[in-house]
Amino acid sequence: MLLKLRVRNFNGAGLKVDAPAVAALQERCHATWRAVAAYLMDSDTVLDAESVQQVVAPAFQPDVFLSHGRGDREQVLQLAVMLEQLGLTVFVDSCLWLNAYTVQQELDESLSARRNSPGTHHFHYHRVVRTSASLHMVFNAALQRLIDGCELFLHLEGEAEALRTCVEDGRHAGAPWVLSELMFARHLPRRGRPRLGLEALKSASPMQPAVFAAPEATHVMEWEVLERAIVDTAGFPAASYCHDQQVFLDHLYGKLPLSEQERSLLGWI
Repeated sequence: MLLKLRVRNFNGAGLKVDAPAVAALQERCHATWRAVAAYLMDSDTVLDAESVQQVVAPAFQPDVFLSHGRGDREQVLQLAVMLEQLGLTVFVDSCLWLNAYTVQQELDESLSARRNSPGTHHFHYHRVVRTSASLHMVFNAALQRLIDGCELFLHLEGEAEALRTCVEDGRHAGAPWVLSELMFARHLPRRGRPRLGLEALKSASPMQPAVFAAPEATHVMEWEVLERAIVDTAGFPAASYCHDQQVFLDHLYGKLPLSEQERSLLGWI
């Protein structure tokens, strides 16, 4: 991860995205969690983050990790589609955590149900707890790996929620996941874009990205500024960003008070 950006007052009502494009993204999300469910239901499966990562996102590393807990998910998906149309690869965290509870229920039906109570929803409590802990830790590890490899961690800010609210109200189920994502991103070292040094130019081999300690500050931006940046970039000639996903990100970063270290990581100095 290179930069972490918190967006206030997200309101995607003004986003103009074709419904089929949003439906296609929703189908990809559905296919992702169904693949994870099928993988975990296999009796020979060994729970480990590496193998689950390959099921969640094989050979995929997003430019933007889109984090959100509340709000209109349809608008969040519209934002993801718009960013993809600007040449970026995007992962929406709720594509995974939103369906974690469905996957857990299927696992519990198979592994935790009391066999002497056919047709009922009676479960072995301790088995359910073990299933939940295993599933959520593995999912969380997969999300953290995606965050680690992205360039921009984009968090759509929401209000903090009490534990009771998260348990009793399914609309707030994402709050614990987002808390984990934010805490992980807070302590993650920042990685610069790969750059060619003199020796690398001679050998045509890129240097490894530099790694620095995570800065204390988090950049904050109002939604209307991010929306304006999207509109601005969408107005660029298509050829300017269809083969270079950094055009939009560089345009966006130009609106932030970047430190000298961050500008160096971006390769601007």
